[in-house]
Amino acid sequence: MEYSEKFKIHSYEVDMTNKATLQAICQYLQEVASNHAEELGFGMTWLLENSKTWMLSRLSVKMRYYPKNGDEIIIRTWPSGAHKLFLLRDFVIEDASGEVLGVAGSSWVYMNMETHHPIHPSSGEIPFIAPPGVKRSVSENPDKLRPSENPVLKSAYKVRYNDLDMNNHVNNIKYIEWLLESMDPEFRKTHIPDELLINFLAEAMYGHEVSVHLDKTDDGFLHSITNDGKDICRSETHWTSLE
Repeated sequence: MEYSEKFKIHSYEVDMTNKATLQAICQYLQEVASNHAEELGFGMTWLLENSKTWMLSRLSVKMRYYPKNGDEIIIRTWPSGAHKLFLLRDFVIEDASGEVLGVAGSSWVYMNMETHHPIHPSSGEIPFIAPPGVKRSVSENPDKLRPSENPVLKSAYKVRYNDLDMNNHVNNIKYIEWLLESMDPEFRKTHIPDELLINFLAEAMYGHEVSVHLDKTDDGFLHSITNDGKDICRSETHWTSLE
């Protein structure tokens, strides 16, 4: 049950290196996942009518190359099974010739919006679950991240109206934008993120004040976003030199 969609990288989606930003890639992943769910019959229209929603809980992205301004990319995606409370979805990002630029794996929770409780994959209420043995684009499911041991406060934001999605929560892409913004600009001029793992733990709403923290590890960085002193998002990034 595979779905694919073609996108063209726009000038407003690239950085100073003329390559697509990581948040732009993640935005395309969410777009193609939403469009596929719509095609399968349980997209946003069906969800709103039935007081249900899909919540992205974990996302892992591994990029080999980033497309440039004007490049066309193709993203293939498919439901790839269930694990505990999560419904899984995999992605492959390709250039126009079919070369793999990156892969991604994601874990979603199916929620009842009236009770605000998750619905377990074994409940029989979920409209579609991929059967066992489906091919995978990733070797493992996105991991659960532990709290950072030495977080350093880098920035703070007050949630604006334009940060919200249709569920009245901060859009997932905004979290990625905030955590990347915490990196040293001089470092970012010479490095590009090739791996992202992110856990979305809780919601941020309009007017909330959030803080972004950074912790250097031996081979990467740990990021956390907090609200009232509690982690609402944790992430780990790894970077490669452009030189």
